[in-house]
Amino acid sequence: MRIDLHVHSCFSKRPSQWVLQKLGCAESYTTPEQIYTIANAKGMTHVTITDHNVIDGALAIAHLPNTFISEEITTYFPEDNCKVHVLAHDITEAQHADIQKVRPNIFELTTYLNDQDIFHTVAHPLYAINDRLTPDHVEKLLLLFRNLELNGARNDRENQVVRQLVEAMTENKIMQLVEKHGLAPAGPKMWQKRLVGGSDDHSSLNITRTHTQINGSASFSAFTQDPDATRITVKSLPAIPLTMAHNLYGIAYQFYHDKFRLDRYVDKDPLLRFLDHA
Repeated sequence: MRIDLHVHSCFSKRPSQWVLQKLGCAESYTTPEQIYTIANAKGMTHVTITDHNVIDGALAIAHLPNTFISEEITTYFPEDNCKVHVLAHDITEAQHADIQKVRPNIFELTTYLNDQDIFHTVAHPLYAINDRLTPDHVEKLLLLFRNLELNGARNDRENQVVRQLVEAMTENKIMQLVEKHGLAPAGPKMWQKRLVGGSDDHSSLNITRTHTQINGSASFSAFTQDPDATRITVKSLPAIPLTMAHNLYGIAYQFYHDKFRLDRYVDKDPLLRFLDHA
Protein backbone atom coordinates (compact mmCIF):
# COMPACT_ATOMS: atom_id res chain seq x y z
CA MET A 1 0.00 0.00 0.00
CA ARG A 2 1.37 3.44 -1.00
CA ILE A 3 -0.38 6.63 0.05
CA ASP A 4 0.31 10.32 0.54
CA LEU A 5 -1.25 10.90 3.97
CA HIS A 6 -1.18 14.72 3.89
CA VAL A 7 -2.62 16.54 0.86
CA HIS A 8 -4.75 19.67 0.58
CA SER A 9 -7.47 20.51 -1.93
CA CYS A 10 -9.38 23.66 -2.84
CA PHE A 11 -11.47 23.12 0.29
CA SER A 12 -8.55 24.33 2.40
CA LYS A 13 -9.25 28.06 2.36
CA ARG A 14 -6.97 29.90 4.79
CA PRO A 15 -3.21 30.03 4.03
CA SER A 16 -0.68 30.29 6.84
CA GLN A 17 2.02 31.93 4.67
CA TRP A 18 1.91 35.71 4.95
CA VAL A 19 2.67 36.14 1.24
CA LEU A 20 -0.50 34.29 0.28
CA GLN A 21 -2.49 36.14 2.96
CA LYS A 22 -1.37 39.47 1.45
CA LEU A 23 -2.50 38.33 -1.99
CA GLY A 24 -5.87 37.37 -0.54
CA CYS A 25 -5.77 33.94 -2.13
CA ALA A 26 -6.88 30.57 -0.79
CA GLU A 27 -4.57 27.91 0.57
CA SER A 28 -5.03 25.59 -2.39
CA TYR A 29 -6.72 25.50 -5.80
CA THR A 30 -6.28 21.79 -6.50
CA THR A 31 -9.56 19.96 -7.04
CA PRO A 32 -10.13 16.62 -5.29
CA GLU A 33 -10.40 14.96 -8.70
CA GLN A 34 -6.99 16.35 -9.70
CA ILE A 35 -5.45 14.97 -6.49
CA TYR A 36 -6.92 11.54 -7.19
CA THR A 37 -5.67 11.53 -10.78
CA ILE A 38 -2.16 12.78 -9.93
CA ALA A 39 -1.70 10.41 -6.98
CA ASN A 40 -2.72 7.39 -9.05
CA ALA A 41 -0.50 8.48 -11.95
CA LYS A 42 2.43 8.66 -9.54
CA GLY A 43 1.98 5.12 -8.30
CA MET A 44 -0.18 5.49 -5.19
CA THR A 45 -2.50 2.58 -4.44
CA HIS A 46 -4.79 4.66 -2.19
CA VAL A 47 -5.79 8.31 -1.99
CA THR A 48 -7.05 10.54 0.81
CA ILE A 49 -7.38 14.31 1.32
CA THR A 50 -6.60 16.18 4.54
CA ASP A 51 -8.13 19.62 4.38
CA HIS A 52 -8.18 21.89 7.44
CA ASN A 53 -11.15 21.03 9.67
CA VAL A 54 -13.38 20.04 6.74
CA ILE A 55 -13.95 16.77 4.88
CA ASP A 56 -15.62 18.12 1.74
CA GLY A 57 -12.59 17.34 -0.42
CA ALA A 58 -12.35 13.77 0.84
CA LEU A 59 -16.10 13.29 0.39
CA ALA A 60 -15.86 14.49 -3.22
CA ILE A 61 -13.78 11.43 -4.13
CA ALA A 62 -15.20 9.01 -1.54
CA HIS A 63 -17.14 7.15 -4.27
CA LEU A 64 -13.91 6.32 -6.12
CA PRO A 65 -11.94 3.11 -5.47
CA ASN A 66 -9.33 2.95 -2.70
CA THR A 67 -10.19 6.20 -0.93
CA PHE A 68 -11.11 7.08 2.63
CA ILE A 69 -12.04 10.22 4.57
CA SER A 70 -9.40 12.18 6.46
CA GLU A 71 -8.80 15.70 7.75
CA GLU A 72 -6.15 17.94 9.30
CA ILE A 73 -7.41 19.15 12.65
CA THR A 74 -6.40 22.45 14.24
CA THR A 75 -6.15 22.08 18.01
CA TYR A 76 -4.58 23.95 20.94
CA PHE A 77 -2.88 23.45 24.27
CA PRO A 78 -5.50 25.13 26.50
CA GLU A 79 -2.98 26.62 28.94
CA ASP A 80 -1.29 28.93 26.41
CA ASN A 81 -3.14 28.53 23.09
CA CYS A 82 -0.18 26.88 21.35
CA LYS A 83 -1.52 25.64 18.01
CA VAL A 84 -0.97 22.07 16.80
CA HIS A 85 -2.12 20.24 13.67
CA VAL A 86 -3.31 16.64 13.89
CA LEU A 87 -4.07 14.29 10.99
CA ALA A 88 -7.02 11.91 11.48
CA HIS A 89 -7.51 9.12 8.94
CA ASP A 90 -10.29 6.78 7.86
CA ILE A 91 -13.04 8.62 9.75
CA THR A 92 -16.80 8.84 9.29
CA GLU A 93 -18.89 11.97 8.83
CA ALA A 94 -20.27 11.49 12.35
CA GLN A 95 -16.75 11.28 13.78
CA HIS A 96 -15.79 14.45 11.91
CA ALA A 97 -18.72 16.25 13.55
CA ASP A 98 -17.61 15.04 16.97
CA ILE A 99 -14.00 16.06 16.28
CA GLN A 100 -15.09 19.63 15.57
CA LYS A 101 -16.69 19.79 19.02
CA VAL A 102 -13.60 18.69 20.94
CA ARG A 103 -10.78 20.03 18.77
CA PRO A 104 -10.19 23.33 20.68
CA ASN A 105 -8.55 21.29 23.48
CA ILE A 106 -5.73 18.93 22.46
CA PHE A 107 -6.25 16.73 25.53
CA GLU A 108 -9.96 16.25 24.82
CA LEU A 109 -9.20 15.68 21.14
CA THR A 110 -6.60 12.96 21.70
CA THR A 111 -8.85 11.26 24.25
CA TYR A 112 -11.66 11.13 21.68
CA LEU A 113 -9.40 9.87 18.88
CA ASN A 114 -8.02 7.11 21.09
CA ASP A 115 -11.46 6.12 22.39
CA GLN A 116 -12.68 5.83 18.78
CA ASP A 117 -9.56 3.90 17.64
CA ILE A 118 -8.95 6.51 14.95
CA PHE A 119 -5.47 6.40 13.43
CA HIS A 120 -4.04 9.87 14.05
CA THR A 121 -0.69 11.61 13.71
CA VAL A 122 0.76 14.88 14.95
CA ALA A 123 1.64 16.78 11.76
CA HIS A 124 5.00 18.58 11.38
CA PRO A 125 5.58 18.27 15.17
CA LEU A 126 8.48 20.76 15.29
CA TYR A 127 6.77 23.51 13.25
CA ALA A 128 5.76 26.45 15.46
CA ILE A 129 2.49 27.26 13.71
CA ASN A 130 1.64 30.32 15.81
CA ASP A 131 5.16 30.84 17.26
CA ARG A 132 4.25 29.42 20.68
CA LEU A 133 5.77 25.96 20.43
CA THR A 134 8.41 25.22 23.09
CA PRO A 135 10.44 22.12 24.05
CA ASP A 136 7.89 21.47 26.81
CA HIS A 137 5.12 21.29 24.21
CA VAL A 138 7.15 18.84 22.13
CA GLU A 139 7.69 16.65 25.19
CA LYS A 140 3.94 16.63 25.83
CA LEU A 141 3.34 15.68 22.19
CA LEU A 142 5.59 12.66 22.74
CA LEU A 143 3.27 11.60 25.57
CA LEU A 144 0.09 12.28 23.59
CA PHE A 145 0.96 10.81 20.18
CA ARG A 146 2.30 7.47 19.06
CA ASN A 147 2.46 8.56 15.40
CA LEU A 148 4.64 11.46 14.24
CA GLU A 149 4.83 12.85 10.73
CA LEU A 150 7.82 13.34 8.48
CA ASN A 151 6.50 16.31 6.52
CA GLY A 152 7.36 16.81 2.86
CA ALA A 153 6.93 20.58 2.93
CA ARG A 154 9.22 21.26 5.88
CA ASN A 155 13.00 21.63 5.81
CA ASP A 156 14.51 18.15 6.03
CA ARG A 157 16.47 19.15 9.15
CA GLU A 158 13.16 19.17 11.04
CA ASN A 159 12.39 15.66 9.82
CA GLN A 160 15.85 14.44 10.82
CA VAL A 161 15.34 15.74 14.37
CA VAL A 162 11.88 14.12 14.57
CA ARG A 163 13.44 10.82 13.51
CA GLN A 164 16.19 11.22 16.11
CA LEU A 165 13.60 11.91 18.83
CA VAL A 166 11.68 8.78 17.92
CA GLU A 167 14.80 6.61 17.79
CA ALA A 168 15.92 7.94 21.20
CA MET A 169 12.65 7.11 22.97
CA THR A 170 12.85 4.53 25.74
CA GLU A 171 10.53 3.45 28.53
CA ASN A 172 12.69 5.32 31.02
CA LYS A 173 12.54 8.56 29.03
CA ILE A 174 8.77 8.36 28.74
CA MET A 175 8.49 7.89 32.50
CA GLN A 176 10.75 10.91 33.04
CA LEU A 177 8.40 13.00 30.88
CA VAL A 178 5.38 11.69 32.78
CA GLU A 179 6.96 12.76 36.06
CA LYS A 180 8.07 16.14 34.69
CA HIS A 181 4.71 17.15 33.20
CA GLY A 182 2.30 15.20 35.37
CA LEU A 183 0.67 13.92 32.19
CA ALA A 184 -0.35 10.32 31.71
CA PRO A 185 0.77 8.76 28.40
CA ALA A 186 -2.04 8.32 25.89
CA GLY A 187 -1.50 4.58 25.54
CA PRO A 188 0.67 1.61 26.52
CA LYS A 189 4.34 1.46 25.53
CA MET A 190 4.34 5.03 24.23
CA TRP A 191 8.08 4.81 23.63
CA GLN A 192 7.25 2.62 20.63
CA LYS A 193 6.63 5.34 18.04
CA ARG A 194 5.69 5.16 14.37
CA LEU A 195 6.79 7.56 11.63
CA VAL A 196 4.48 8.25 8.68
CA GLY A 197 4.94 10.60 5.74
CA GLY A 198 2.90 13.03 3.69
CA SER A 199 3.72 15.73 1.16
CA ASP A 200 1.59 18.48 2.78
CA ASP A 201 0.99 19.62 -0.79
CA HIS A 202 -1.10 22.73 -1.46
CA SER A 203 -0.24 23.45 -5.09
CA SER A 204 -0.52 20.03 -6.84
CA LEU A 205 3.20 20.31 -7.67
CA ASN A 206 4.50 17.96 -4.95
CA ILE A 207 1.78 15.37 -4.42
CA THR A 208 3.43 12.06 -3.36
CA ARG A 209 6.90 13.68 -3.13
CA THR A 210 6.73 12.34 0.44
CA HIS A 211 4.44 9.36 1.04
CA THR A 212 3.95 6.31 3.22
CA GLN A 213 4.47 2.71 2.13
CA ILE A 214 2.76 0.02 4.22
CA ASN A 215 3.77 -3.56 3.55
CA GLY A 216 1.35 -6.43 3.98
CA SER A 217 -1.92 -4.44 3.90
CA ALA A 218 -4.41 -4.17 1.06
CA SER A 219 -6.36 -1.37 2.73
CA PHE A 220 -5.82 1.32 5.32
CA SER A 221 -8.54 -0.08 7.57
CA ALA A 222 -6.75 -3.45 7.54
CA PHE A 223 -3.51 -1.73 8.52
CA THR A 224 -5.10 0.12 11.45
CA GLN A 225 -6.19 -3.23 12.92
CA ASP A 226 -2.51 -4.18 13.24
CA PRO A 227 -0.43 -0.97 12.85
CA ASP A 228 3.02 -2.51 13.28
CA ALA A 229 5.71 0.16 12.93
CA THR A 230 8.07 -2.27 11.20
CA ARG A 231 5.71 -2.40 8.22
CA ILE A 232 5.87 1.35 7.57
CA THR A 233 8.43 3.03 5.33
CA VAL A 234 8.46 6.75 4.58
CA LYS A 235 9.55 7.54 1.02
CA SER A 236 10.69 11.13 0.61
CA LEU A 237 12.48 13.53 -1.67
CA PRO A 238 13.52 16.18 0.88
CA ALA A 239 12.21 19.72 0.48
CA ILE A 240 14.61 22.62 -0.08
CA PRO A 241 13.90 26.39 -0.14
CA LEU A 242 13.27 26.09 -3.89
CA THR A 243 10.48 23.61 -3.14
CA MET A 244 8.70 26.18 -0.95
CA ALA A 245 9.24 28.93 -3.54
CA HIS A 246 7.80 26.71 -6.27
CA ASN A 247 4.76 25.99 -4.08
CA LEU A 248 4.15 29.68 -3.33
CA TYR A 249 4.58 30.75 -6.96
CA GLY A 250 2.32 27.88 -8.00
CA ILE A 251 -0.48 28.82 -5.61
CA ALA A 252 -0.19 32.52 -6.51
CA TYR A 253 -0.37 31.71 -10.22
CA GLN A 254 -3.38 29.42 -9.66
CA PHE A 255 -5.03 32.26 -7.73
CA TYR A 256 -4.65 34.72 -10.63
CA HIS A 257 -5.48 31.98 -13.13
CA ASP A 258 -8.78 31.42 -11.32
CA LYS A 259 -9.51 35.10 -10.63
CA PHE A 260 -8.97 36.31 -14.18
CA ARG A 261 -9.98 33.07 -15.96
CA LEU A 262 -6.62 32.85 -17.68
CA ASP A 263 -7.55 29.48 -19.18
CA ARG A 264 -9.17 31.51 -21.96
CA TYR A 265 -5.78 32.90 -22.98
CA VAL A 266 -3.19 30.24 -22.14
CA ASP A 267 -3.24 28.70 -25.63
CA LYS A 268 -2.97 32.13 -27.26
CA ASP A 269 -0.14 33.80 -25.34
CA PRO A 270 3.48 32.47 -25.21
CA LEU A 271 4.17 34.04 -21.78
CA LEU A 272 1.05 32.50 -20.24
CA ARG A 273 1.90 29.15 -21.80
CA PHE A 274 5.34 29.34 -20.14
CA LEU A 275 3.89 30.31 -16.76
CA ASP A 276 1.25 27.60 -16.94
CA HIS A 277 3.90 24.97 -17.72
CA ALA A 278 6.29 26.24 -15.01
